[in-house]
Amino acid sequence: MANKHTLFSSPEATAPALRRAERTGFKIAVIGRTAAVMLIALAYLLSYYFPINVGIFGITATIALGGLTSLAAIGTRYEKQARFALFAFDATAVTVLLAFVPLSSGGNVPQNLVFLTSSVQHYYLVVAAAILTLSPPLVLWTGAWAAGGLLFATWWILSGMEQVVSYNNLPISPPRDVYIDTVLNPNFLGIASRIQEALIIVLVTAIAALAVHRARRVVSDHAKAEASQRRVQNLFGRYVPAPVLRELLDEGHLVPQTRLATLLFADIEGFTRLSEGMHPTKLVHFLNEFFTAVTDIVDQNGGVVVNYIGDAVLISFNAPLPVESHADRALSASREILAMTANRKFDGIPVRLRIGIATGLIAAGTVGAGDRQTYTVYGDAVNLAQRLQELNKEIGTDCLICGATARHARNGLLTRLGMFPIRNLGAPIEVFGHKDEPLVTG
Repeated sequence: MANKHTLFSSPEATAPALRRAERTGFKIAVIGRTAAVMLIALAYLLSYYFPINVGIFGITATIALGGLTSLAAIGTRYEKQARFALFAFDATAVTVLLAFVPLSSGGNVPQNLVFLTSSVQHYYLVVAAAILTLSPPLVLWTGAWAAGGLLFATWWILSGMEQVVSYNNLPISPPRDVYIDTVLNPNFLGIASRIQEALIIVLVTAIAALAVHRARRVVSDHAKAEASQRRVQNLFGRYVPAPVLRELLDEGHLVPQTRLATLLFADIEGFTRLSEGMHPTKLVHFLNEFFTAVTDIVDQNGGVVVNYIGDAVLISFNAPLPVESHADRALSASREILAMTANRKFDGIPVRLRIGIATGLIAAGTVGAGDRQTYTVYGDAVNLAQRLQELNKEIGTDCLICGATARHARNGLLTRLGMFPIRNLGAPIEVFGHKDEPLVTG
């Protein structure tokens, strides 16, 4: 075939799709992160007294809108660094909120009580935004900053406390009053709970990264499927009718296959003499017109043009797409092709064809190396069809058919011509012709 393409997807084939997915995901993450932080800013505005609420709103809104600046790095060499920097900044902002932002403007409120608020949950918003980027390393990076930030905030608050009350201060099976007095103590930090929260962040991040990895696999598989479809279209789209092409794509017939098929080999008689002195452009136009007419007939009979070889064409029935009565279809196509060439000129030039038809077990699939592959068929039937085409010249016929094809055909419109020796074959074979062919004894 004219188009030769690899049928195997390489990482390079899917990398562009993954980069596009990451870039789009990062845009969505930045916009979603900005919207989420702005909602938090509005919640602060409604939760605190004036003018403290305005100040907190302003700081939070600045953080929210400031993240939009990272979009400017998209398409530059700093794009990847900008992604990691943004999520490290967001995780750090939550850490600052935990460790340094006072719980009350009135002062004297122990900072360790911040763990009684929902501030720690802000880390999960940052991790959730990172998931949208479809980058497992970025998700793990964000989770590491979040868990590390929580542990840092815990250590910082712990280092500033004169007295620390934790779960270790509880007796075994504490009564209700003792438990409440301990966990509600202003000096209670609950170090074990903080470590557990950090561990949960790590576990959630790991699960999220795994989910993102699987999502990337989906994107990659989808990209490979699209690439495979494009290659099949390039390989067959110009020579195979659309319904056949859809079946090839849907049923995966491009994998190597072995099956019984009927091969038709057609060659223009006297092509060398015919093409002498013909301008190359006119010759190509002539061949294109001829091949188009032949291919139309092949399509109507359920065959597939496997190769155009100079002025010859190799046609397969029952491979790569299975069809019923492949021998009859090949015989029907040969009659129509001969009738068409007998009553038509191509670019003003009359032609006469020699056709050979053979049925047998063939191997079909793509062959080649790297990105120079093509679909073809191999087997004795392929060679026999070509030899029968050549035999026409010796006995003065237009179409010769092997005995195997005649035995598989059902229309009975064939005439036995006899046994003929075939080049490169050890024993003569039984040869048939259409009933309108001259009888020859062998």
